Amino acid sequence: MRSAALLVIAIAACTGDAPPPAQNNCTGAVYDKCVDEHGCTNMNCRPFGSIQVCTQVCSDTMPCPTDEMGNTVPCNSGLCQPAAANDCKLVAAP
Repeated sequence: MRSAALLVIAIAACTGDAPPPAQNNCTGAVYDKCVDEHGCTNMNCRPFGSIQVCTQVCSDTMPCPTDEMGNTVPCNSGLCQPAAANDCKLVAAP
């Protein structure tokens, strides 16, 4: 019974308000958030529904790279269209 009480206390102590993990800045990599083509290393920023991301051309012989979670990204109308943008912070240009 005593060890059960200690376990409850240990779990409660670990569930405090921990700071969120630091978010990396977007670098212009494929599937990073972007505002315009200048924010992408390949100069290809496109809107897809509620997201706007750096993307790349694709075809049957040149498939899309997987997203940051390892999910397959479909090729739609010749562009890689991820379901979500990479988890990065969009930083304003200086």
